Amino acid sequence: MFRSFIYLDEDKLTTYMRQLSGKNVATPTTMTRKQTSGIQASFNGFGINSGRETNVNEQFQRDLSFDYDSFEQALSRVEGEEYYDLALNGDYDLMTLPGMKIVRLCNGFSIPEEFDMINLVEQFKPMLMGQIQTNSEGEQKALENVVGKASADIPILIDSDLTIAAKLNTQYLYEEYSTLEDYSDQDVYILCKTVGVVHRDEVIIFDPLKDFIRLPRVARRQLESQGTSIGLEKIKTEGPVLKVEVIAIYK
Repeated sequence: MFRSFIYLDEDKLTTYMRQLSGKNVATPTTMTRKQTSGIQASFNGFGINSGRETNVNEQFQRDLSFDYDSFEQALSRVEGEEYYDLALNGDYDLMTLPGMKIVRLCNGFSIPEEFDMINLVEQFKPMLMGQIQTNSEGEQKALENVVGKASADIPILIDSDLTIAAKLNTQYLYEEYSTLEDYSDQDVYILCKTVGVVHRDEVIIFDPLKDFIRLPRVARRQLESQGTSIGLEKIKTEGPVLKVEVIAIYK
């Protein structure tokens, strides 16, 4: 299978491969072997060794493409039980699909336009941090702990009869953020795990205080009760919404 990955969550791939097979998945390993160089000879029963023994480290890299192929092949053997391939079988109903199942879709996906501002803030975060004035070293450290570590996962909406929402960890992106908008009108393959359907008229799919600034719930509630705003609004969409965890996106 000739795939080009747009996104591949290596941690989720490893975890679900292990759960599916019941075996540990090989990870990159460094092995050390001894290597001898120099002169070694034997004369009349006497050995001469002027060589030098050194340790050589060899790195065995994991082939993620091979592992992913193996994973999808293993999934096909539990089709209709733990795996539902909606790319090949349109009879499955996403609304009634059990939770914690793996599904494969062939759809486009989009990033809400409201997230562009959050991404822009994240890109210019180092410059913004340098311009914020603090009154003490303690305030500076507090600022670095809160804002300096802010990192936003990318919310996406997947085209389907039922709205599907997910977040992409930027650590596992194979393409630049700016190229992702091309897939709003282009079908790609999406492998994900179902989390559950949210039955509300309006569903929050991205909360800047939670998903960007990473504030704990108590701090978020306190800010909201005080009416404090950071200038970044929550991103919402009409419900119901099926929330999923994305394992891979490829074309």
